Amino acid sequence: MQIIPVIDIRNGIAVRAIAGDRGQYQPLKTRLTESFEPAEVLRALQREYGCGVCYVADLDGIERGQTNRCTFAEMVRSGVRMLVDAGISSPEAADDFLELGVSNVIVASETLADIDQLPGYLQRCGAENVVFGIDLKHGYLIAADPKWANRSQLDLIDRVAEHGVRQIIVLDLAAVGKGTGIPTLALCQEIKQRWPDLKLISGGGVHSSACIRGAANAGLDGLLIASALHDGRLNVQDLEIL
Repeated sequence: MQIIPVIDIRNGIAVRAIAGDRGQYQPLKTRLTESFEPAEVLRALQREYGCGVCYVADLDGIERGQTNRCTFAEMVRSGVRMLVDAGISSPEAADDFLELGVSNVIVASETLADIDQLPGYLQRCGAENVVFGIDLKHGYLIAADPKWANRSQLDLIDRVAEHGVRQIIVLDLAAVGKGTGIPTLALCQEIKQRWPDLKLISGGGVHSSACIRGAANAGLDGLLIASALHDGRLNVQDLEIL
């Protein structure tokens, strides 16, 4: 299982995400650097943890369609592979991010207006470069596509797998930054049993090495972590238990 640090960007700076309440996000305070610049935060994570991949949520893109393109161009220079959720709304926009040097684009249930447009993203960008995001809040699916309102997560995964998606992220926004444990593990375990070939990433609420072990036991291929890295609850040794 791969440990994947997370950086959230809002108004062009790195912020601390808590419970998906984006209006309350504050500039990131981290023991790793005094800078709020996302590129410097990424370099600090790279220095401390040797991370080779990072998940970046561009909230300006997700909320307003105003992506931090120049910031991403600077972050790419670190050499760290980036999985980017920026509210991408078309295959052409996704391809633009890949041309910028981003490794994977995330097409998320929160922002994709029509799930059945997914084949166009896969054809344009390549299935290996597209990750589908299952966005939840308190266990309930967040879906911009009205056809999927009040539908189950498993039904949606079945559909996106039929479309050819090979990688998914399952994230419950209500758990992010709370340090109360990962609420998606039972769901992830069921996903792995039903679709063993899907690459599966989750996170939210990680607080200790016990969370890391639990995620590995659930069959995750990648684990997203933010707050516990920045405030020191997890150190390099904790990440080497796998």
